[in-house]
Formats: sequence, C-alpha cells, structure tokens
Amino acid sequence: MVSGFSASAVLRIARLGINVVITGLLARHLGSAGFGALAASLALVSLFYTLAELGMGRVLVRELLRDGANKAELMGSSFYTRTGVGIALFASLAAYALVFEPAHASLLLIYSLALLTHATTDLLAWLEAERRMPAAYLCQFGGFMVSVAAILAGMMWKAPMWFFALTFIIECLVTAAALMMRYHQLGGSMKAWVWNKALSVRLLRESWYEIATQLTLLMLLRLDAVMVQAMRGETEAGYYAAAVRISEVAYFLPMMIAGFMLPPLMQRRQSGAADYRDRVADYFGITIAFTLPIVLGIVATAPWIVRLLFGPGFDPAVPMLAVHAWALIPFALGIARTQYLTIEGRLWANIPAVVAALVINVVLNWLWIPAHGGLGAAWATLIAYSIAWVISTPCMASTRDLTALMLRGVLRLPHLITDARARLLQSPPVPTSAPS
Repeated sequence: MVSGFSASAVLRIARLGINVVITGLLARHLGSAGFGALAASLALVSLFYTLAELGMGRVLVRELLRDGANKAELMGSSFYTRTGVGIALFASLAAYALVFEPAHASLLLIYSLALLTHATTDLLAWLEAERRMPAAYLCQFGGFMVSVAAILAGMMWKAPMWFFALTFIIECLVTAAALMMRYHQLGGSMKAWVWNKALSVRLLRESWYEIATQLTLLMLLRLDAVMVQAMRGETEAGYYAAAVRISEVAYFLPMMIAGFMLPPLMQRRQSGAADYRDRVADYFGITIAFTLPIVLGIVATAPWIVRLLFGPGFDPAVPMLAVHAWALIPFALGIARTQYLTIEGRLWANIPAVVAALVINVVLNWLWIPAHGGLGAAWATLIAYSIAWVISTPCMASTRDLTALMLRGVLRLPHLITDARARLLQSPPVPTSAPS
C-alpha cells in the first residue's frame, strides 16, 4: 500500500484540497440558501446514480481478477446493461422533476445527464483490477480541474445557479473521455466488448445484494440533506451541506485504502494464504490508526476551518461539523467490512444492518431536525453509522467473525507498525519510471 500510495495520494489530496476551497468560494458566492438548493438537488439525484451503478463495481473487479476471465465479455455485459438502465433512469428522473419538482427542475435535469455516461465508470473497475489506480486518479483529476475552471469562470461572470450544476456534467464527460483514451492506450479496445445475456444476468444476480446495499447506504449518506431542506429550508440545508462537505473531505482515505487492499486480499483468499485473516485484521487496524487522528484534528479546529473556508456567515455549521466528523470512524470501518464481505461472497450480510440504520436515521431526523436543524441531522448520522457498521457486527451471525478481526486489528497495531517500518527500511526504493 505504501509503495503505491505516493502517486495516487498526491492526486487525491490535491483534488480534495482544491475541491474544499472551491466549495467554500461557491458557497460564499451563492449564499447559504443557494448552496443548500444545489447540495440538496445533487443529493437527490445521487440516489439514481447508485441505481445506475447496479452494484457491479466490486463484483466486476472480482471477476476480472479471476484466472482465465473473458474480459471483453465481462466489460461488455456490464457496460451495455448499465447504459440501458442509465437511459431509463434519466427518463424517469426527468419526468419526476418536471411534474413534482418544477422549482428545482433545471438543477435536477442537468445533474441527471450524468446517468447517460455513468456506465463508463466500468473502466475504473478494469484499471483497479490491473493495478492501474494512479492512471484512474489522473483521469479523474483532469476532469475535476476542467470543472474547477468552469466554476471559477461562472463566479467571475455571475452565471445563474444552473450553470454550476452543469460543471458537474462537464467533469463527468471529460473524465469519461480520459478513461476511454487511457484504456485504449493500455491495449484495451471498447470495440471488442460483447454483451452476453447469460453473463449479464449472472452479474446482476450476484450484485443485487450490492445494489440494495449501495442504494440503502447512499440514502443513509444523503437523505439527511434532503430532509434538512424539506423540514428547515434551504438556508439550514446550506449550513449542513457546508459541515458535511468539510467532514467528508476525509472520506477519501478509507476509499483509497480500500482500492489498494482489495486486489491483494482477494489474491490471498483465492490462493489460500495462511496469513489471509491476519492481513484482514491489519486492514481494520490501519483504518483506525489513520482515521482517529484526523477526526480529532477536525473537531479541534472546526471553528477555524468553517470561517476560513465559508466565512463567518456559516458559523452555525461549526457544531454540526464537530459532531458529523466522528462519523468518519464507523464509516471507514464499514468500508473495510464491506471489502471483506465482498471477498467472502457475503455482501448480503450488509443489508439488514444498513436498512436498520437507515430506518433509525430517518426516525431520528424526523424527531430532531425540526427542533435542532442540521445539528440534529449530524447526531442522527453518527448514531446511524455506528449502528450500521460497528454495533450490528457482533449482533448478527453472518458478521460475528468480523468482531474478532476488528479487535485483533487494534491489538496488532504496535506489531504492524514495527514490522511495516522494518520492511520499508529494508526494501529498495520504488523506481520512478514504474508504469502508472
């Protein structure tokens, strides 16, 4: 992980740093109400993005890593199936926006355009399986920088709010084009992709647990923003969106670690390596070791961060941030837990816990948002995440073995740090000319 961390981390950290600054500038430009409307619209459309994913991301990586896999059929079956679903979802969302959300129809329609090209994210699965994640990050970073330029131009020219939604589509299109170019440069050919009905059905059958989990998970992640807007208005939604945006900057870390950990853990599992469970335990230990200091740092500097990025007009977001930041720890453990369940073919075990957490989150939001606004939503999020990925783990027979792995990971941390340091000191430096 450390050997591959540098190139990828530079791109990811640079993107996050630029993103949080641009978000602050955009929030100042639009005001809390305008920023809240933009964030709530994107949160709603994100549910459709998850449906368009069809839960195939992790399953596709796993299948591509199998010996003798027919990669052309795998990629074609996933891509063409997801493209058809994306078109259908776009039509459904457009009808909903025009009939039920006329006030925000322009924002919803623009954000929904990404559904038409969302299937190109299958190329990310291919790059992950080929250990080419730095190349994927570079493509994403290029699309992001084009959108940043568009946002800055829009603020300079005082563009209408819908234009800032359009910058998201610009990012998606540029990223998709870059991924396709990189794929062909590495020897792939999208013309060789073949849709296989039987394979498509099998992938869907295996991924429906992931579809349900991802959709429920995204509702758990994004429904609070929609509820804050509906129950307390766009201004409060803007404060809450600012707090969440700062807190979720750190969410890149567990996602990035997951990208590094899945392929080697998958290979250990398939080869029956004796140290497989120890490495899974180390994964949980690493997750805690990285996330806890970040949370403490965010909580300690919350007032300064909010004022620096969003200005004094967003001071009500400070207590929301101080609470919401703690949700990073259960979220990160949930990412690690999901990776393990993916390898073990037990993704279905995520569904009961996440559904229960979603129900609890909605109930707590309904009870607390009217009186406490975004702060109530932040507490509901922390409680829901903790139930979904920590408290539920020893309570379910299908995940009970994970409890011991989590505890072992924490207890093994001193040994892991010592051993990793010794290995790094003994290993030769990574060649700078290594392929990206």
